[in-house]
Amino acid sequence: MRFWIQTLVTTVLFITGMLQASPNAIQHSHAKILGTLLYSDLSVSWDDQPIVDVLQQLEDDLHIDMFVFWESDSKDGIDKSTPITLKLPATPAIVVLERIIGILNINNEPNTWQLRDGMLEVGLKDQFTQGRSMELRTYDVMSLLFTIRDFDNAPEMGTTGGGGNGGGGGVQFGNPTEEPESQTKEQEVQELIDTITDFVESEQWKVHGGNCTIRFYKGSLLVKAPDFVHRQLGGYEYAPIRPRHVKPRTMNFSGGSTTVRLPRVPNI
Repeated sequence: MRFWIQTLVTTVLFITGMLQASPNAIQHSHAKILGTLLYSDLSVSWDDQPIVDVLQQLEDDLHIDMFVFWESDSKDGIDKSTPITLKLPATPAIVVLERIIGILNINNEPNTWQLRDGMLEVGLKDQFTQGRSMELRTYDVMSLLFTIRDFDNAPEMGTTGGGGNGGGGGVQFGNPTEEPESQTKEQEVQELIDTITDFVESEQWKVHGGNCTIRFYKGSLLVKAPDFVHRQLGGYEYAPIRPRHVKPRTMNFSGGSTTVRLPRVPNI
């Protein structure tokens, strides 16, 4: 009986440990994929190549796991026969991927890429704003809501006409009046939320007919959205894994696209 109890406890602890380690494992996988996209330079030349072949080549060249939401008889998705024409010299893979998506989006519903469950996903934005793709994340925004007080009775520099030795230099305070009107905390929060929902994937927020939601609660924004929205709000909380002997590069996610900054090459 004692052995059975010990075995049960060991099994429970093992399973619990697996559940606790799982997010870290996925995060590591995402950091590895992100690093591959950032630090792998690809030279490509496609002329009306079907996108199914283009993305397969990308997956093979990068050695990453990719899942594409293809169109089928029962669901919307990417048409496998969509032709891709693109020629680029050695270019970061993330830029190549986004150029492919940019071509794909011409005359089609908006597509994007995201990281989820240890994989690189490519598909319609509307598909990513449903079901398990939606993640609830918390953003501390109190530092953005700090208001600088406006004092309207600041000192006025000049002579006061006083002084025993004929000196006149002095400081005279202006007459204080009512404190200027300022926004309430609620108004500041709403202005911040409006800014986000107007400029970051505006069509995806519920206020504009989408599925993403944003709420303010005790100094933080609670945002339920997919990865491709979250990365534009706060980036990634982990750094892309960089190969040894490779100079650091940086990525910036803004306006629905990614820009890469390469290390400066010294003049010879």
